[in-house]
Amino acid sequence: MGTTAVVLGGGYAGVMAANRLAASGRPGLDVVLVTPEPRFVERIRLHEYAAGVRADATADFGSLLHPGVRRIQDRAVQIRPERTVQLAGGAEAGYDYLVYAVGSAAGTAPDGAVRIEHLEGAASARRELAALPAGARVAVVGGGLTAVETAAETARSFGSLRVSLHSAGPVVPGLRTQTRRSVEKSLRRAGVELRSGTPVPAGGDVRAGLGADVVLWCAGFGVPDLAAASGLPVNDGGRLSLDPTLRVRGQDRIYGAGDAAVIDDPFYAYLRMCCAAAMPMGAEAAGNILRALDGKAEVRHDSGFRGLCISLGRSDGAVQFLSADDSPIRFHLHGRTAAVQKEIICRMTLRWIRGEAKRSGAYTWPTGPQAGKATTAAPARTTAPAPTAAPAPTTRS
Repeated sequence: MGTTAVVLGGGYAGVMAANRLAASGRPGLDVVLVTPEPRFVERIRLHEYAAGVRADATADFGSLLHPGVRRIQDRAVQIRPERTVQLAGGAEAGYDYLVYAVGSAAGTAPDGAVRIEHLEGAASARRELAALPAGARVAVVGGGLTAVETAAETARSFGSLRVSLHSAGPVVPGLRTQTRRSVEKSLRRAGVELRSGTPVPAGGDVRAGLGADVVLWCAGFGVPDLAAASGLPVNDGGRLSLDPTLRVRGQDRIYGAGDAAVIDDPFYAYLRMCCAAAMPMGAEAAGNILRALDGKAEVRHDSGFRGLCISLGRSDGAVQFLSADDSPIRFHLHGRTAAVQKEIICRMTLRWIRGEAKRSGAYTWPTGPQAGKATTAAPARTTAPAPTAAPAPTTRS
């Protein structure tokens, strides 16, 4: 009798997990990917798409997935104890193993604002920006990577518009002071007016409160409520709670990966919501399923960071190098070299996914911090360049 592994979510974590499972060549293993999107969305490209500098921010699933992956275009609405997943279209998907990788969702935004962290919102922003007359005002709200990249890309692409960036605190607060100053200098050079430390007016249409014709809202994220609605353990933010092997506590067949899941161990607090964390988690979750099928012990998740890449237009950028625990170190790059590095990393994400489709285990990633790690550590891995952080989770899985 065969084994069915169902992966919920067609983002960075889910596609990576499906490919690692399918490419393993395990006899009798049926891999099913359930995702509502008709095409893979490159969320790390959505700010480029919104600003009109990229014609498309999607890729054909057929070009990314192992041919053995069976894709169902639908949305999961409930995970049931009898190892079935109820789909929105009315069908059910039975599983022996499940990977929960449904990703993050756009949080709430005030009236009059457009969110760009999903494809539909980015498409709306693209249309609204293209229709603005010269001199119109565009307000970008948020201080994270999504906001910074969106403001810079919009200002450089629409030189006739007046673009402002509104943040409650400093932009990208995780950067070292020197790196942040260079980012702010680039934003001003692009024509972005920085308004840090100014609260966004509450109530009513936010466009009137900010004096803007278009407001691009890049602040805050949420996750789907599928895990909570299914009675699975979640944290205060609704993210699926995992043990260090990426398995749901109390469940021997359900694993999680990406933005919608969190390892509920203080050691892993450094793992933020981004594709640089999602892709290794997806690969590791799949790897532990394969170990279980082989009768081997699961391993603790082990991944870390090496750098944070920020695009500030097509020919400008910044790279903040990081310790494995996501803390910044002194070294950073700025300017055209950094922009090229960011573009290389963005292109590599799809190459890593395609490489995993060809050979299970092809994708490798940087190891995590070692100090204070529990005694049951994951085996050493080959270190590879870190995937770029998804714009503020922006990331994305």
